[in-house]
Amino acid sequence: MSMFCQIMDKSESGGCGCKIPSSVLSKILLQTAAANTVLDDKVVLGFESSDDCAVYDAGEKYLLFTTDYFSPIVNDPYVFGQLAASNAVSDIFASGGSPLIANSIMTFDPELVSAEQVTQMILGAQSVMNKFNVSIVGGHTIKNSQPLYGFSIIGEVEKHRLKKNNTARAGDLLVMTRPIGVGILANALKNQVIEQEDIPASTLAQITGDNAFGRTLSESPEVSSLTDITGFGLIGHISEMIGLGQLDVDLDSNNLVFYDGAESLAVAVTSADSGIFSNIKKYAQSVEYLADLPLARKFLLHDPQTNGGLLFAVSAEEFEMNHKKWQALCPDLIVIGRMMEGTGKIKVC
Repeated sequence: MSMFCQIMDKSESGGCGCKIPSSVLSKILLQTAAANTVLDDKVVLGFESSDDCAVYDAGEKYLLFTTDYFSPIVNDPYVFGQLAASNAVSDIFASGGSPLIANSIMTFDPELVSAEQVTQMILGAQSVMNKFNVSIVGGHTIKNSQPLYGFSIIGEVEKHRLKKNNTARAGDLLVMTRPIGVGILANALKNQVIEQEDIPASTLAQITGDNAFGRTLSESPEVSSLTDITGFGLIGHISEMIGLGQLDVDLDSNNLVFYDGAESLAVAVTSADSGIFSNIKKYAQSVEYLADLPLARKFLLHDPQTNGGLLFAVSAEEFEMNHKKWQALCPDLIVIGRMMEGTGKIKVC
C-alpha cells in the first residue's frame, strides 16, 4: 500500500465530505456578518445566497471568484489532482462563466508524501487546467499532516448569462447531469471494502469529468437556476434552489441515477459521524418522504459529492425543444423532478 493511500485511510473524511457542517458554518457567519463593514455596490453576489461564486461587476462583464480544496478521495495522486482542479473550475461553470486564472492551495507532510506524488497531483490538475486554457499563476503550500489540494479561481461571465442557484420558477423541470454516490465510493475505498481497481474506468471518467456544459446552459434564458452538486448532497443543493421558500420540489427517487455499486455499498460504509448524517440533520425540516424509501437511497440523497454534476431548473418546453442537442453534449441528463408553488418542501416520492 502506498504512503498516499495510508494518508487517505487516516483522513476522517475525504473530498467535499470534509466540509464543516453547513449548520455550524451558518451559525459562525451569522455571528460575524456584522463585522464586514465594507459595502461595495459592485459586489453582485457574496455570502448572502450561498451561491457557487462571488460575483463582481467589472463593467462589461462580471468577474467570478471561487475557492475550493479538499483531502483525497482516491489513492492515485494524479487522479486526486484531476478531481481538485475539476471541482474548483466547476463553480465557475455552474455560474455560467469561463475560468481565467488560478492560484493553487496545497498542504502535505513531506515526510509522508513524496515529491513524485506531489508532482503527480500537480500534473493531474494541470491536465484539467490546460483543457480550459486556465493559467495557474501562483499559490501557497504549507506543511500539514494530510494532503489537501485545490484552487482559488477567477473567471468571467457575460452579464446576461450569469446563473444563480436560487432563481428557479414554479413549473420548471429539475434536471441533473451526472450520477451521484461519489462519497459512498470514497468511503468504501477508505475502509478497504473495495479497491480503486474495482471502480470501472467509465465511472472514474465520470467522477473526474468536467462541468463545462454549464457554459452551454447559460445560453438559454429558460434555464432559470443552475448549481453544482457538492458537499451538501443532492437534497442540500435542491434546498438552495427553493430560494426564499416559495417553491416545493416533487422529487422522483425512481429517476435518480447512482454510480455503479454505490447503492449496494451505502449502508455498510456510512458511519454516524459522516457527512451524510450531517446533511440529513441539516435538511430534515426541508424534506418530506411521501413513500417508504430504502435507507441506502436516503443516504445517497444526502451523500456529499466531490466534483459532482450540475443541477438545473428549466422550463419543460425549453427542455423538450433542446434536450437532444444537450444530450449529445451531456449524455447523462436525467429529469428528476419538478418545481411547484409551495412553502419550501422537497417531497420525495
